[in-house]
Amino acid sequence: MTDSGPETTRETETDGSASVDIDQDELYTTVRTAVTDAMLAVLGTVALLGFAVLFVYAGARLLFATPSTAGGAAGVAGIGLGFAIAAAALELLPPFRE
Repeated sequence: MTDSGPETTRETETDGSASVDIDQDELYTTVRTAVTDAMLAVLGTVALLGFAVLFVYAGARLLFATPSTAGGAAGVAGIGLGFAIAAAALELLPPFRE
């Protein structure tokens, strides 16, 4: 069998109009930065969820263990703060800063 045509150099195109010419060092730097950012985002989300669980636990403990009205109010506030932190960590609320 013969080759059906000459080998062509194939360039990757982004939207059909502009060709992308990236060398290996730029690609490595871009991928490394993206993976680092993703890992830090996961770590931050897990840390915020840990704080949220801590606030919910402390609030529930105050709510059920303290017979006073002030303790109950502090417990409800702690539970609410914990749920707010969890919702912000899961991006269900708009970000606090920006």
